[in-house]
Amino acid sequence: MKFALLALALTPALALATAPADKQLRSACAAQNAPKVVVSGANEFQFQYHQGKLRGEAKPGKQLACTEQQYTSYVASLDPAAALAANPTAAGKAPAKTK
Repeated sequence: MKFALLALALTPALALATAPADKQLRSACAAQNAPKVVVSGANEFQFQYHQGKLRGEAKPGKQLACTEQQYTSYVASLDPAAALAANPTAAGKAPAKTK
């Protein structure tokens, strides 16, 4: 019983411990998949899509988050040691779907 309570108490703490490394991977993925922003007027909007899914509004100097498919393919292309160091559960992540 004590072990179960200890495990339940430590699970969120372990998840928070890996969060900064996961954020680093996601920001590197966003930098790699940065949209090409054309300078437009102040009243114009540029929305970026990836395979029909909205990524967000493209603004100069602002990174857009990767879609899950982009992130999965980015993690699959990394060195396995780097991916596991950043996210220990990355080894069980589903492979990227290719069309």
